Amino acid sequence: MLSRVGIAVALILAPSLALAANDVTLTTDTVLSVAGVTLNVSGSSAVVNSITVNAGNFSVAMQSGSTFQVTAPGLERLTADTLTGISSDICSASQSLLKYVPSTSVTVTITPDTILCSSTSSGSSGSTGGSSSPSPSATSATPATPATPATPAATTTPAVPATPATPATPATPATPATPASGLTNDQVTSILDLLATFGADNATIASVREALMGTGGTSASASASSASFTRDLELGVTGADVKALQIFFNTHGFSIASSGPGSSGNETTKFGSLTRAALIKYQKDKGITPAVGYFGPKTRASVNAGQ
Repeated sequence: MLSRVGIAVALILAPSLALAANDVTLTTDTVLSVAGVTLNVSGSSAVVNSITVNAGNFSVAMQSGSTFQVTAPGLERLTADTLTGISSDICSASQSLLKYVPSTSVTVTITPDTILCSSTSSGSSGSTGGSSSPSPSATSATPATPATPATPAATTTPAVPATPATPATPATPATPATPASGLTNDQVTSILDLLATFGADNATIASVREALMGTGGTSASASASSASFTRDLELGVTGADVKALQIFFNTHGFSIASSGPGSSGNETTKFGSLTRAALIKYQKDKGITPAVGYFGPKTRASVNAGQ
């Protein structure tokens, strides 16, 4: 966990600095200096993935369920690039504040302005009673000069309709791999889950799976174990590394699904809810916190180590 002083000093001295703060919780106020404006950052249980401070703004990547708040003691106006997860946006003569309580992971870029909130509020006072002074007569406007009629546009030749595109041929669904043991995929998955329940280690589970599937050590397990994960993954992302992660879970006792998309031999490239559920199960098993289904540096290091 980064201390308040460590974050404050780093952010004030560096004009453009990114803090790799995945799985970090802000428990005390932090002071930032952005474009010459002093900002106070705080939040209860504010779990952030990263904070990036640039010359004129700063960005913060928050996880679901966080509470993140930034205030300008000098009442400078604050502008955010997204309203996703925002709960308070105050710019008045007494306070300048932005507060976020997102229900999903979100990255917000906040830009402070040298214009004060007090100079942007209308603040008109009510009438005090009595007759008001008559307004001076308005000067008569000079009649506008009639516009010159536009020259009619030349008639254009109608465009030739485009030829409709030929519909794409639907892809043929992949055929699930057939276990060499004669068991069904569901039966193999049930056996592996039972072994995990009784505390079997990952090597034993992988060995039993290879024996039942008849892969002889050349299955997707070898492919997954040789994969090197280099980026963070979360709900909704796609890519070959997502498929490799699903293969890793299916071959290490953390099954994505017993059948259909995501099951053994039917891994996909989409990080969906089933992948997230398997990831949470893996994080809890390995003691990785927070176990919220986010594939960050801690979990990536554990998977890359083949654990």
